[in-house]
Amino acid sequence: MKLAKLLPFVCVVVWAAGCNTNRRIFVEHDYSYETNFKAYSTYAFLECERDTGNVCTEVYNAIHRQMQARGYRLSTSKPTLLVNYGIFYDNLRYQGYMQPVIKNWVDTEDDSFKYEPIRYSLDKGTIIISLIDADTDQVVWRGYAAGIFKNPNAANSYYRNVVRSIFDQYPLFASGYDPRGGGPQESGR
Repeated sequence: MKLAKLLPFVCVVVWAAGCNTNRRIFVEHDYSYETNFKAYSTYAFLECERDTGNVCTEVYNAIHRQMQARGYRLSTSKPTLLVNYGIFYDNLRYQGYMQPVIKNWVDTEDDSFKYEPIRYSLDKGTIIISLIDADTDQVVWRGYAAGIFKNPNAANSYYRNVVRSIFDQYPLFASGYDPRGGGPQESGR
């Protein structure tokens, strides 16, 4: 009798686990050790590398939200960062780097860290977001998520959540921004 009551519960758990595995995405980031991340406060967008209609628009809006949440201001006049992003439909071979968590590195700026290349085989459907120093045109941070098309019935908020997962890898705030108060830091702090 107990087995009969337990069987539907086990079936639901197995079904939910199968659905969850199907929606898993791989998220990672890389960054430059030569960057003063504390100097950036504004940004501008470059065009989406692969025009895919609504997906590019949704990703653009999601990136804009994430940059604003970190205190960066959209600026067409002399931005400090340029945001570039691309959506790739096929499998992708990508060389990333094994690095310390960016927040830890920014706090210490330890010059002894070295780039340790790592090769990834990224599943179909990859978003790559690059933050580029506007003065030097050098990529200073790159976040990416692979396997984003595994969920064909994704809700409208799906790409917003994917972009948020990418930006969870970038826990830094704009220069002069106080995340506790939601605005610029006062000079007396």
